[in-house]
Amino acid sequence: MLKRAMDAAGGWERWMAQKDVAFISTLNILDPMRQVASESIGWFMAPLHAGTLARMDSIGLPNEVSFGIDGGDTWIVSDGEEIAAPNQLALTRFSLVSNLFWFSLPFSLAEVPVAITDLGTIEGDEGSRWHRLKVLFEEPNPGVPGEWFVLYFNTETWLIDRVHARLTAPFLQHEIWVGRWLRFRDWDGLKRERQRQFFPADMDGQIIGRLVAEQFVEHVRFNNGFAEHQYKKPPAGARLARGSGLGVGG
Repeated sequence: MLKRAMDAAGGWERWMAQKDVAFISTLNILDPMRQVASESIGWFMAPLHAGTLARMDSIGLPNEVSFGIDGGDTWIVSDGEEIAAPNQLALTRFSLVSNLFWFSLPFSLAEVPVAITDLGTIEGDEGSRWHRLKVLFEEPNPGVPGEWFVLYFNTETWLIDRVHARLTAPFLQHEIWVGRWLRFRDWDGLKRERQRQFFPADMDGQIIGRLVAEQFVEHVRFNNGFAEHQYKKPPAGARLARGSGLGVGG
């Protein structure tokens, strides 16, 4: 079942040929009236198949801000100055871990120790059908944004339609969520979702509230050849060199 889903998304060999990825991430948080309450835009970059290592550079802020994760470490640098506020570090870690985890599905499930349970097929929206796999990681993993995940694969395309999950972050007011994966695009032979929408849900995977967050993943680039030091926490007072090769053309 997992192999079928990976084949639909471009295939294992194609995935393993990609050494790193960069893209523009736009995350909108919506208020109860479904208006955008906050928007964050950044260049996300990460090596693939290399554990919890990633960085994002801000776009459109007065200060140049870079955010990073390196295993269990999280860092923020604003105009060369380190930011150590615990709440900002927690939000940064959740954001970067989630970006890498969501983007790597379903391929990453074959790269780390994980317990997968086949939950079978159910009826989906508007006459569609979903085949579900429940995912539990067999050991603590700093690169996972939640406790468990249920992936809903559309049985016509075998691409992910939904992700039902218990997400763990200190700032979340609700723990159970459903993410809708929308508008797949082909990037160098790999099909990746362009749009994600997140709703509060119950334990059965039913959406129980309004749209809370919406993310767009655009201008995906693979095999950029970034140096490993660009993901590492910089020395105090040092300015970070932005990642090269992140043009938005094409």
